[in-house]
Amino acid sequence: MIDTVVVGSGHNALVSACYLARAGRSVEVLERDTVLGGAVSTVERFPGHAVDRGSSAHIMIRHTGILEELELDRFGLRYLDCDPWAYAPAPPAGDRPGIVFHRDLDRTCRSIDDACGPREADAYRRFVAVWGPRSAAVMRSFSAPPTGRHLVSSFWGLDTGGGGSDLSRRFLASGDALLDEYFDDEPLKAALAWFGAQSGPPMSEPGTAPMVGFAALM
Repeated sequence: MIDTVVVGSGHNALVSACYLARAGRSVEVLERDTVLGGAVSTVERFPGHAVDRGSSAHIMIRHTGILEELELDRFGLRYLDCDPWAYAPAPPAGDRPGIVFHRDLDRTCRSIDDACGPREADAYRRFVAVWGPRSAAVMRSFSAPPTGRHLVSSFWGLDTGGGGSDLSRRFLASGDALLDEYFDDEPLKAALAWFGAQSGPPMSEPGTAPMVGFAALM
């Protein structure tokens, strides 16, 4: 007898199904596609070329502990991390180089310095210093039951100088507002806005500042 039916086999559905099965339930996953995994599945788009359908950076799940709890390495999961992880081509006009985003912050800042100048490189360093801890707090909140106590404890210690209400306003701001706060260089802002927009909504929408902030976790 089946206790639970999960409709769809995207990564969130598969994670849920695994935890239900670990809890002793009999689970059946239904999928109409021929490939499991949804946005994190790999398919052959062109003969001989395998493509990640969601072009997923896999930032969030690697900060949750899910991979370790489900022991996915036992079933063949292995990450080949890209470094550099992103490249923003230079604008057509002018002689400035493109921007290379490395996993090493100093190397990224040197690239931004070469392309945009030292002021923007310093701004990026400040951005990572502030939004790295904030994004990590978001990850912690995802890993606990959605109660007020757990939410407060996840963000405990983050100080904006204006208290909890100021922190809330910053998380509810648009990605564009966050970028305008830190940066002046439009190509740099465009590169980070592109990264944030991979989560779905345009960066002009309220509440999209954390989407840009996740770049600090790279």
